Amino acid sequence: MEAPWPARPFVATLLDLMDAREERLARNETLFRSVNENIEEAATSGQTDEHVFEFFCECSNIDCTLLLPMTVSDYERVRADPRQFVVAPGHELPEIEIVVARTSAYQIVVKEGEAAQFATEHDPRAQ
Repeated sequence: MEAPWPARPFVATLLDLMDAREERLARNETLFRSVNENIEEAATSGQTDEHVFEFFCECSNIDCTLLLPMTVSDYERVRADPRQFVVAPGHELPEIEIVVARTSAYQIVVKEGEAAQFATEHDPRAQ
């Protein structure tokens, strides 16, 4: 018995959806990173010591409002690589990123594949 639909176009459509999902996730994360860039700019215009500021979790969940305590120098270490993001523990997405460092308050993740390319291309510091 033959399938009522062609299998190949379905597979291609599924792959297209997965790529679109990865792009949406990366887009959400770059949005939070842009907000954090503004927080850092405001923070560095005043104090230059190791004062702890609250940066937004840069995870892919657009509804996430968690604040992560970090110094500006800690945030700068994350931002040294445009593929890296700071996320709350448990907010990583193994399908597009890997955890490269952990603290009690946050994790640093690095994007892989198309998400890494998107993050690099949309890095607010590169513009």
